[in-house]
Amino acid sequence: MDYPMSKRQALPIGVQTFEKLREPNQDFLYVDKTEYVFEMAKSYGYYFLSRPRRFGKSMLCSTFEALFEGKQELFEGLYIHDKWDWSQSYPVIRIDLSGINYENLESVKDQLGNSLLRTCLKHNIPFEDLKQNGLGPKFGELIEKLHQKYESKIVILIDEYDKPVQDTLSSDDQLAAKSLDVLRGFYSAIKASDQYIRFCFMTGITKFTGVGLFSGANNFEDITLDGQYASICGFTQNELETCFGSYFDDVDMEEVKAWYNGYNYLGDKVYNPFDILLFLKKKADFDNYWWDSGQPNFLVKMFEKGVYETYELDNLELSAQELKQFSLTNLNLASLLWQAGYLTITKVIQEPYGGKSYVLSTPNREVQMTLNMLFLVSLTAVESNRLLKRNDAIRSLYKNDLTRFEASVRAMFSAIPFNNYVQSNIQKYEGYYASVMFSFLAGLGLKCRTEESTSKGRIDMVMETPTHIYVVEFKVNAPKPKGKEQGEAIQQIHQQKYYAPYLNDGRKIILIGMHFNEQERNLDWFEVDDVVEG
Repeated sequence: MDYPMSKRQALPIGVQTFEKLREPNQDFLYVDKTEYVFEMAKSYGYYFLSRPRRFGKSMLCSTFEALFEGKQELFEGLYIHDKWDWSQSYPVIRIDLSGINYENLESVKDQLGNSLLRTCLKHNIPFEDLKQNGLGPKFGELIEKLHQKYESKIVILIDEYDKPVQDTLSSDDQLAAKSLDVLRGFYSAIKASDQYIRFCFMTGITKFTGVGLFSGANNFEDITLDGQYASICGFTQNELETCFGSYFDDVDMEEVKAWYNGYNYLGDKVYNPFDILLFLKKKADFDNYWWDSGQPNFLVKMFEKGVYETYELDNLELSAQELKQFSLTNLNLASLLWQAGYLTITKVIQEPYGGKSYVLSTPNREVQMTLNMLFLVSLTAVESNRLLKRNDAIRSLYKNDLTRFEASVRAMFSAIPFNNYVQSNIQKYEGYYASVMFSFLAGLGLKCRTEESTSKGRIDMVMETPTHIYVVEFKVNAPKPKGKEQGEAIQQIHQQKYYAPYLNDGRKIILIGMHFNEQERNLDWFEVDDVVEG
């Protein structure tokens, strides 16, 4: 799409509906997505779209609602305006499940019932006229009554269909399964009412199998990874440069890309719109806006179920089936992280047998920092606000003050509650200390990598600052050296020449050996050496 350069219009912070966004007496900035809307709406179809929270799914549903209700004046000047048949409008059922937190089964049923009640009020249909027992049958009855009243096909829009499952999953697996059963019964009305439906669009974060929605006569077309619709939510680089007027004048665009760009749905990479709007509102102050808007409790619960080596989440490989969906009985952490927006596709692999696999990594700096902080909280049971105050670790590395860095590391491990170790014995394993260290440093924004391959083996960790490269090896319960002997960690770095790939980098290379003690659950001793090449 080509976009005209706009003046500095008002940022639509907190605007939830397309109608409010496009009011004639307002001057809100709007990035025109109606080409995608037109391509979908012109067909008699059923569509499903998965995107992370705060990505513009609700605004997209609101756009479809205004379109099918025939509010032509709202679309003046947009791509779709002279292409749509405004002579016909359709009754719309809008089910929005994003507005509340679901704590029990009754709250799920109440919200579904309230959605039906609001639709009845909107179309002047007495709620008491829905005589059927059960939410699903009442939904089906309402669809039929609207069809009879307007002598027209019906449009159904369901926003955040899976939120009741997400919310209850964070507290009780059984409750989540029961919530899914309630939703299955409710949504079954869509399949049963196919002859009355003109268009159906459903959004969510996760695609649960076994819901009964994604198969059958009204098979939903999953456009989550359809390259044609890759930019239907979020802002592309071109949209930032052509639609935001002077907002990005004097802003370091490379930093903006590093912080907020990178989400890939097999088309142009996109920015999270929530991040961009808050970033501009805060006068180009780089911060974790998306993370601060709310943490996904169901992810925290999954992290707490086991110890995960966080550095393995970069360059993960999943099959297409694993990536797109899962069931409550087979929750795949990597798939969940992708659907929730913490990982993105960096490579598509065409398998020789005809299928596809996807390589995943974190999309940008904000997500890498927040994901690692989330992991660190689950690994250590230390509150994130206490961990974030330990910026001393990063400052000391930038100053090459390794005495101060060692003190920060000791303080961090000392803060981990004793009962975090009691049942799991995780303090015995190098992987645990490596995971904690990586999450601790990456969560504070340091550039670091783990399991870095060389011709002689794998480096436990590499940490980088503008002036130094730190090559790190971890050991647990290693014997202390005698006299001037070096410890096992430094010896291994020298023997395997783990520093060799960085000799021509130009920065100073420092070798660090971190020896941990299982009983103390902390550093036993800390060793530093320089690279000397003869």
